[in-house]
Amino acid sequence: MDFEPNENQTAILDGLEQLISSQAIEAPKDGVLVAFSEALDAELALGGFLDIAREEEFTLLDAALVVERLARLPVSAEVAFSALVAPLFAADTVQRPFALVSGNALAPARFLTVARTLIVDKGDELLMIEVDPARVEPVESLFAYPYGRLTSLDGLKMQTFGADMAAAVRRRWRLALAVEGVGLMQSAIDTVVDHVTNRYQFNRPLGSFQAVQHRLAIAAGKQQSARWLALRAAWSDSESDCAIAAAYLQDCIPAMVYDLHQFSGAMGLTLEFPLHFWTYRLKAMLGELGGGSAQARAAALATWPDAA
Repeated sequence: MDFEPNENQTAILDGLEQLISSQAIEAPKDGVLVAFSEALDAELALGGFLDIAREEEFTLLDAALVVERLARLPVSAEVAFSALVAPLFAADTVQRPFALVSGNALAPARFLTVARTLIVDKGDELLMIEVDPARVEPVESLFAYPYGRLTSLDGLKMQTFGADMAAAVRRRWRLALAVEGVGLMQSAIDTVVDHVTNRYQFNRPLGSFQAVQHRLAIAAGKQQSARWLALRAAWSDSESDCAIAAAYLQDCIPAMVYDLHQFSGAMGLTLEFPLHFWTYRLKAMLGELGGGSAQARAAALATWPDAA
């Protein structure tokens, strides 16, 4: 069983492949930790790929397929938030790229060094802050995304939204995690499969050993399960589906990342090997929105609201 895109989705994905090919994207080879492509980010916005969910003839699922495909690249761009979360707001009221953070507006956030808008989930309300680049300091990390934090909120333009918008943003944030995560998982698995196919030990490919095959099969099965949950969530855009998809993804990350790096041996611990461009981005997602336990609780409350 597999997902077969419809005519509109095929046209979108074909156009996206042409854009990707025009960028000649490759994994950096000089041992870098963060691989963010400003050129790709700009071209995606210019080509309208990040506004698909706003168009009447397209759907949130179409936008999710774009996010999934782009997550498979060895470089990042601010795609998931722009394509899946931003359509909740009127187009003329927000400026991308976006960064999202829970609780503390001064906490480190993915993409904040390139963001023009910071969205802060404070539980019962939502803050939208216009980012002043002079107030942003880079945060060094191993997570392959550009991280930054605001040094001060003084004088920054901000807008407050109520609990309903905060809940909607959390729902779409969970969807963004789930969809981007399955793309990252797929490329991480593909990279390791290629390695164990071509790496020999005891005159045999590593991939011929049954223990390796079994654990890679488990990883592939988890990735496919996560993908179906993510696509269902994009189709339904429901609280329960989005929370379940995010919870499952975050639950799968630790064991999968451990196995994929172990199968790569010492090579998997070096910056020259590109695996970290996907696995460490997955690790960055592990604790967002409170982690898998918070998503599981949200899924339970959405499914059985009376049980609260």
